[in-house]
Amino acid sequence: MLNAIIETATDGIIAIGENGIIELANSAAARLFGYEIGELTGNNVSLLMPSPHSEHHDGYIRRYLESGKARIIGIGREVEGRKKDGTTFPIRLSISEVKLQGRRIFTGIVHDLSHRKSIEEDLRKEKERAQRYLDIANTIIVVVDREGKVRLLNDKGCRVLGITEEEAVGKDWFGLAIPEENRREIKSVFQALLGGRQIDYYENDILTTEGERRLIAWHNSPLYDEQGAVTGTISSGIDITAQRQAEDRIIRLNAELEKRVEARTDELAEAVNQLLDINKKLQHEVKERKAAEEEIRKNESRLRRSLEKEKELSNLKSRFVSMASHEFRTPLSTILSSADLIEAYPSEEHQRKRLRHTTRIKSSVANLTGILNDFLSLSRLEEGRFEAEPSWFSLEQFYKEATGEMQGLLRPGQHIEKEGEMKGAELFLDKKMLKNILFNLLSNAIKYSGEGKKITCRMEVAGNTLHITIIDQGIGIPEEEQQHLFTRFFRAHNVENIQGTGLGLNIVKRYVDLMNGTIRFESRLGAGSSFYVTLPLPEAEQGG
Repeated sequence: MLNAIIETATDGIIAIGENGIIELANSAAARLFGYEIGELTGNNVSLLMPSPHSEHHDGYIRRYLESGKARIIGIGREVEGRKKDGTTFPIRLSISEVKLQGRRIFTGIVHDLSHRKSIEEDLRKEKERAQRYLDIANTIIVVVDREGKVRLLNDKGCRVLGITEEEAVGKDWFGLAIPEENRREIKSVFQALLGGRQIDYYENDILTTEGERRLIAWHNSPLYDEQGAVTGTISSGIDITAQRQAEDRIIRLNAELEKRVEARTDELAEAVNQLLDINKKLQHEVKERKAAEEEIRKNESRLRRSLEKEKELSNLKSRFVSMASHEFRTPLSTILSSADLIEAYPSEEHQRKRLRHTTRIKSSVANLTGILNDFLSLSRLEEGRFEAEPSWFSLEQFYKEATGEMQGLLRPGQHIEKEGEMKGAELFLDKKMLKNILFNLLSNAIKYSGEGKKITCRMEVAGNTLHITIIDQGIGIPEEEQQHLFTRFFRAHNVENIQGTGLGLNIVKRYVDLMNGTIRFESRLGAGSSFYVTLPLPEAEQGG
């Protein structure tokens, strides 16, 4: 039972003795570091650590055994691990000590943080990009939480107030920027926004660090969390001090003119009418400018998204045209030439020659069908129109059907060798998706292997996981290009003369991800490639 628990754990489990030698490692740990279990046990655990920790690890254990002072035992922390291929990756390591029959055993639980770190890096970049957009805006943008604390103030706001963002974040907005005599009023507006009241437009003074008052016209909106609760407000403001001063001057001029009108009505009537027209135009222009600025902000956001999408579509279109013009030309030329040659063999004694050419036509049609299926699958995946349709089916029967359909693609002397215990295994998965994964991997193994070569297909269920392994003895993948293997349209330089779209493995990776599985590979140039796919099988469905 203990062994089953350890082997089915999703995190890596490694146990070492006082000498630092690995005494136990589960499958998850082996996969995590790219080893087989047999390659780990009996070796010093330092082979899983990057420099300088790998050189000093034995010293760490010795100092602990001598002093009894633990630095990391019983404490989880983030460190780096080293894979078999020498690459490093982030992990969370928790170490515990067990005293058993007079011995000390140290057990480490290893959790892969690569995905989380990648997400954190993407979020950091997205935040920086958003901050740049905010900082180039010609309006003040401020985010205030429910307690009235500043959470964000863009570059325009900092310049108007005469402070840095570091000086503003965390401070009370009302004490920082609102004149004392106006604070109660503005706080009441803020509380109304938090209570769900719509206050789209509001004007109030702010006070700079130099004591200057600036009149700001605000557009306000509440901020919500995932549960729909209001967490604060975001406001964008335009400095209308100069505009209001101009309006005040006009009002004063109007008042003076009205006084003069009483004494000189006839003389000043035309001038008053002119000023009233100017006033109306100014108010109209101010209103139009506010609407235009809001529309510009919206258009900028839409334009950025459109440009990014257009760029991606343009790249895809260029790659598709380039690939399709090459990949479609060869099979179509083969079909045309074979059709012409068939017409040249009308007699019965030419049947063998006709069959050879009809076989070439069928092969070319199958190749074209594969290319079109790749693009259809990619299109459905890109548009998010692919939905899994799981059903119960026999693993053994599925294997027979899938490999049976591949027989027509085998080269002379090639054969698919079955491995793994499949009898009696029942799966609850999307059968079409699984067949597409197997077809792509097997067709690649056939395509990139020579005549007379064996292709191994191993399928078996272990615990709640389906394991698929495809091994060929083909041309292999250049090491320097392996990092791009699952990229759309990528083809290694050593397969340029072999037909292909460069989409198959990208589609396989997407299907595996949709099924919450993993895929990895090993390959050496000239020595073949091995692909390993693991797909989880929920316990409830396994019991069905």
